[in-house]
Amino acid sequence: MVDRTKESGAIRGWLLVYVVVLAFITVHGMALTTASIIIYIKPSAAGVTSFAPLKSLSPLSALLFYDITNALLIIYAIVLLILMFRRKKAAIVHNIIFNAVSVLLLVGWHFAGQKSNVGTFVDALPSLVSLWYFLVSKRVRTTFTNLDTAGGCWTF
Repeated sequence: MVDRTKESGAIRGWLLVYVVVLAFITVHGMALTTASIIIYIKPSAAGVTSFAPLKSLSPLSALLFYDITNALLIIYAIVLLILMFRRKKAAIVHNIIFNAVSVLLLVGWHFAGQKSNVGTFVDALPSLVSLWYFLVSKRVRTTFTNLDTAGGCWTF
């Protein structure tokens, strides 16, 4: 017979999918940040002949806004992965904050001319789903609050 108290706190199921996707999105964010700098330095590498951000923002200020906020999201995502790996209760609140801030920054990037309408919607969808998941999931509460009954954090 399987000991369910040990299993209930493991990072598995949709929570494991979330952790893997968060890691992928973090690496993807690093690549986008690097690419935005390369394209700013050499626009012809992407076939760009001119920049079209809002008239109030220069191409450099739009780039700095995008790259600095993206770097902050990358750092925050790494902190989240550490919190989840250590199974800290604070991981729940910080994931909710992270996903809400991600959506707000996507809207900001859209208004700064860095994201299209479709790109904003597509990029916001995972954060909105993750936000909902962390707000309603029993798995999340069990994994990050019942720490005394759980086994190893990466038990499958």
